[in-house]
Amino acid sequence: MKNRTAYGGILIFIALSLVTGVNLSTPEIKAVHLEGHAARILLKNPPFTARGALAWWQENQTHLKSHYGIPQEDSDGVFYISVWDFADGYKEEGRKDRLCFEDMPEPRNCIDKNWVMTISRARNTKKIYVEAGDSTWVQDATGEFIRVADDE
Repeated sequence: MKNRTAYGGILIFIALSLVTGVNLSTPEIKAVHLEGHAARILLKNPPFTARGALAWWQENQTHLKSHYGIPQEDSDGVFYISVWDFADGYKEEGRKDRLCFEDMPEPRNCIDKNWVMTISRARNTKKIYVEAGDSTWVQDATGEFIRVADDE
């Protein structure tokens, strides 16, 4: 009986350590690829949850604008930013469905398609939309993000 309790305690400790380790990994921008008014951001250790992704965007908007010039809006205010998990770095295109970047030399100019989130603004609107996981938020006039109800 004592062994069972000890093993259970060890398993709980290991599980909590792993979960804490995953949640404490700080997202790191590894690369930004620009193409017109679209940007692709590659993150090492992306946020684990949709709410975490939204929080990352809110905390990093100013940094992204000052260091990378994104979002880059067109004359109608349209922009598109996609964020991807850079997990294993650049790879060759191969036979897998990978996202490849034309602004890099081949053969190692692709990543696995592990989407994290999308931030966009449509034509002639001031609203910014953030999509992550199964959630979508829209920025209201005060700058706050409000979750959009699912269409179910």
